[in-house]
Amino acid sequence: MTDTPKPRLRPGDELTLKEQDYKFGVGQLSIVVEELLERVTLDGEPWVRVRGFCRRAPTDAGAVREIYLRVSALPLRR
Repeated sequence: MTDTPKPRLRPGDELTLKEQDYKFGVGQLSIVVEELLERVTLDGEPWVRVRGFCRRAPTDAGAVREIYLRVSALPLRR
């Protein structure tokens, strides 16, 4: 039996997301995940709502935000 890779997301993970892979904002976004809040379906796709420290650019001071991440854009694990 072959294991199917599944999305992996844990507190402490650092992600860089394309604009289409998170809601709601414009441009690329970097986030350090602090907490996974809930899984939801938006526009017929699975998403996960998280709280984390976000930056839009290396010079951005950043802020804690709650955002939705597209599950298909998350790193995979076995």
